[in-house]
Amino acid sequence: MTEFDVKELVVKAHFGHIGLPFPQWIGENKKQFESTNLKTIGHDLLNGDSPYFMQVTLSYQGQKFTFPNEPLVSLSQSKTIVETATVNRGRKGTVKELINTNDYQISFRGICFSEDMESYPADQVSILNQMMEIEYPLEVENNLFFELFQIRKIVLKDIQFDEMAGQQGLQSYVITAISDQDFYADLSERALANLTS
Repeated sequence: MTEFDVKELVVKAHFGHIGLPFPQWIGENKKQFESTNLKTIGHDLLNGDSPYFMQVTLSYQGQKFTFPNEPLVSLSQSKTIVETATVNRGRKGTVKELINTNDYQISFRGICFSEDMESYPADQVSILNQMMEIEYPLEVENNLFFELFQIRKIVLKDIQFDEMAGQQGLQSYVITAISDQDFYADLSERALANLTS
């Protein structure tokens, strides 16, 4: 059986190469990358927007789907803001009005592979296709990273399978998704806000 590093394969498939680590920097920063502490994960992400390798399992109506081989996961979020220019000569800039905080944009970058690294990883690719065929939000199962951002449901938007020239046992993939929130939760929060104001 061939031995290989899954994380190294993912990085090579999606980013082309892995640079050699600077020895002194690795020595000083090694502990923060080995930690599984939830606070450390949140701190690192908020300060660096770094993607994370992690096991992700989604479910729909009792059926569970686990992404193959711990994909890289990255999050981003934006706000909708209306900027209005002011007429007053003494004031520079614009007046900003926050309209909405948008959903989280989520990216999963991973790789499927067969055990012998020679046959196409059809079983793992099939799992991804099954998830994409579901037209409803999928629940995130027991994931502390997503819970940190209160993401409990996501909707898969698109999937991309990149070419893997000369690598018949490998298939890289990129799935993009957005966070979802139950409508009744929005109504409950709005009603609570009206009562307290």
